[in-house]
Order: sequence, then C-alpha cells, then structure tokens
Amino acid sequence: MAATSNPGVTVLDRGLRLSLLARSGSDASFLQLIDRALETELTGDDTVRRLPQILHLSLLRAALTGTAAPPRAAPFSPEGSPSPGTEHEPYLRELRARWTDHAGRHLYSTPAAWLHALLPPAPLPGNPHSLARLLRVFVTHLAPADCRAATSLAALIEDSGEAAVAQCALVQVALAAHDLDAEAQAWSRQRQLLTRMPAWSWPGGHTGHDRDVLAYLRPDHRARFDTAIGVLPFATGLGHALLTCLPALNDIYRDAYACHGSLEYTEHRLAGHRPAQAAAIVHEETRRNPAGSPHVPGLPPAPPIVAAIVSADEQVLGGPELRIDDPVYRLYARISARTTRARRLGADDLTPEPAPADLDPKRLPAYAEMVRLNADSPIVAALAGRVRAEAAARNDHEALLILADAGYADPDQVLDSLDTPADLESPTAGEGPTGSDSPPAGDGPAKPYPEWSALLFRHRPAEAVRRLSEAASQDWTIAAAMLEHAAAELLAAAGPRIAHDLHEAVVQAFVCATPPGTDPPAVVDGTHV
Repeated sequence: MAATSNPGVTVLDRGLRLSLLARSGSDASFLQLIDRALETELTGDDTVRRLPQILHLSLLRAALTGTAAPPRAAPFSPEGSPSPGTEHEPYLRELRARWTDHAGRHLYSTPAAWLHALLPPAPLPGNPHSLARLLRVFVTHLAPADCRAATSLAALIEDSGEAAVAQCALVQVALAAHDLDAEAQAWSRQRQLLTRMPAWSWPGGHTGHDRDVLAYLRPDHRARFDTAIGVLPFATGLGHALLTCLPALNDIYRDAYACHGSLEYTEHRLAGHRPAQAAAIVHEETRRNPAGSPHVPGLPPAPPIVAAIVSADEQVLGGPELRIDDPVYRLYARISARTTRARRLGADDLTPEPAPADLDPKRLPAYAEMVRLNADSPIVAALAGRVRAEAAARNDHEALLILADAGYADPDQVLDSLDTPADLESPTAGEGPTGSDSPPAGDGPAKPYPEWSALLFRHRPAEAVRRLSEAASQDWTIAAAMLEHAAAELLAAAGPRIAHDLHEAVVQAFVCATPPGTDPPAVVDGTHV
C-alpha cells in the first residue's frame, strides 16, 4: 500500500519493512516513514477518499509500537477452547442493568432494535465490532442497489456468522428479482454458512444464559437471531428453527413476526388487496390483546413496541387507538399513524401534534427518536422544538445528537458542544468485568454514539478522519464501530469501492506487522486476506 496517493512514492509494505529491519535491526526507520506519510495524508484534501490509507498507516503504527489496547477477555469462548472464568458474571449483570437503563430512556421501532441495544459498546469486552461485521454492514447497504458489489464484498467475510447475516440481503435481492437460479444459489449459500457456523460456550460450560436474553451476546446465538430477522419476510419457519433452543430470543423473534405481520396486513389493505390470512390473524390477535402473551422467565418486560406498531396500523386504516399504558409509545403510535396517513393517503391534517405537557426529562432521547422516525413532517414540528429546548437546557447530548441527525438541530452547534469525545461516555462506559484489564471509567478512547460518527463524516469529514485515526491507534474495535455507524455517509462520499479499500487497508496493516519469520495470516478479524 502506498504511503501517499501521489505516484512514485515509496510503498510501505511488508517487503520494505523486512528489508529495513534486516539492515538496522529495528523498526525505527520504517516507523519514521509511517509518521511522515500519516502526517501528509492527514493534512491533504479529500480526506474521506484517503481514509483507507490513513487507517492503514494508523493501524500499522499501533501494531508495531504496541500502543493499541490488547484484546479484552470476553464472557464466552469458542467451543473446545479454555472456558472463561466466572469473574465475568458480575459484568454480565452490569450489561443487563445498563441495557435496562438504556431501554428506559430510548424508543425502539422494532423488537430487534431493542435487543441490539444489549450489546456492549467498543471497546468493552464482548463488543461485536470487527472487520467482518463492518463488511456485513456494507453488504446490507449495497445489496439493494449494487448486488454485484455486495456479493464480491460478502465473499471476503470468513466469519460464517457474519457471512450468514450478510447473505440474508443477497437472498432478498434474488427473491425480488424473481430469478429462480439466483434464488437457489443464494439459499444454498445461506444453508452452507449456517451449517458451518462454529459454536461458542459460556463460563464453565454453563448453558443457563442460553435461555435468557444474554444469549444474544454470544456470537453464534447472535448470528442465528440476526439471520432469523434477516429472512423473516420470506422464511418465517427458518427463523423459528434457528432459535428453537433459545427461548428468550425466540420470544423476541415472535414479537418481530407480529410487527411484520401487522405491517404486511396494513400494506395489503392500503393497496386494495386481500391480506394474507396469517398476517390478518397476527394483526387481529394483537389488536384484541395489545399487551401480548407472557414472555419466558429471564426476559425483562419489553417496551410496548408491538402494541405501538399495531395501534399505528389500526389508526392508519381508520380504527381507534389501542390501549398503551406507556405515554411515550402511545404518542409514537399516534404520530406515526398521522404521518403515514399524510404520506400514503394524502390526509390533509398536518397540524403539529402538541408536545406533552409532562415531557419526561429522563426520556428525551425517546422523544427525539420519535421525531427522527417521522422526520420531514410538520406533524412533529412542535415536539421537535420542545425536545430540542429541553435537551439543550439539560445538556442531554444524546437527544441533541438524534435531533441533529434527523435535521432538527444544528449539527455544528451540537458537535461544538462536545468539547471532547468523553462527553459521550456514560458513567460506566469504561468498566469491564471484575479482574479484567479494562480501563476505569473515563479513561481510554471514547465510545461514540452512532449519531456522533455519522454527523462527523457528514458535516466535518476531515475531523472525522482524524478522530478515526486516533481511535485506530488505541483500539481497533472503536474505529470499526465508527466506520460501521458512518457506513451510509462513507458510501455516499466515496462510492462502493470504499468498502473494499477499507478491508484491504486493515488486512494489509496486520500482514505488514506480522513478526519476521512468521507467515502472514490468511484471515484477519474474520475476513479473508
């Protein structure tokens, strides 16, 4: 990989490194070349297109100098490997408590989104961020518009769990094209990946967590759930089969199925078609019993997501609101129904929905998310203004970031208000399991919210690239999370090729840093070299 984008410049690859190492006995000369190249790249123009090179140099420097944080022990391990100790149990309880607190402040438009919030952020132990996951996210973005690019990218994913989730997008494209051969090939590949998926294990080989919501933390169970959600619109039975021995995850999948069935029923009614019987049954059952059936033990009370979606659908079709005790989700259903009626049916009632008199200050991110999900409609104008004022007064960065991402707050003002990335940290963001080497709260690199990365790349690309370089030099998983959160912005700025270039940048950094006398890896962070 070239040190800069200028022609004729020295290529900073493994060959040059080994040559200089043999001559001087250290990497000092090679590191000097890296530093000069990195300084040149960071001060150049069009930094987003130069991002792969900057990422490569940052990771390479971190690997050679040992500044990157070592991987932290996760609360699970590949089956057959030494099992992690029980010191992770307090950490798992802490993750669950953090999730419950997060769910109390936020609003979720799908049951799967509620479960996704359980995952620990980078760089905490067990966080999901990797190069394989990043490529999977790019595949999902690219598949509908550029299936060829998405397919070539998916072929680079060695991690069979992430590859199986990516394959869902390719199956969906094949089905939409009504190409029987492509469908058969896509399904065949999906089955192969699911069959190849390795198993993981919990501390001491215990399986109790498989029955509760913490099962989603395990990479194999997470891949099964995410695959089930990915194929839900066209292979419901497969989803249930994948989650047979995971009752809590299967319950959440059942809720996702109910939401999908109600939306399908509503779409058919709006289009003047006779709804499918299964969709009609699901919608009617939820309409009659919005609270739903009891969940399995071990699953905390779920937000009334299903009731809100079915209530909104019922209102779109001219029916009454369903009873929802939670005032935030009740308002969400009402606003969503009004917005849908205006967009789909030409309803002329665009009067702004009044903001609640008793706006819960602890749930400002939930109200902000309500605005984002119904953005560009005058119906949310009053609510957006009220939430923005309350969030600014209370210094609620999370709510302000969501509003800025939706276009209802000045992104520059919001980003300026964050003096350091640490402003985005929760009080326990740096804590890890007892006895681990995780940094204490407040130390180490920041764990940015998704909106922070997206806004930076959208409005301040040079700063975004600089911060990404800093993150990569400290902990690769943070850089991977930043790239994942900004995938749409990166594709818009640099096109589909950016995903391949980022993959090449990361793998070549690790290849180049391989110690002398050692064969370079064939797989890097779940992807083929």
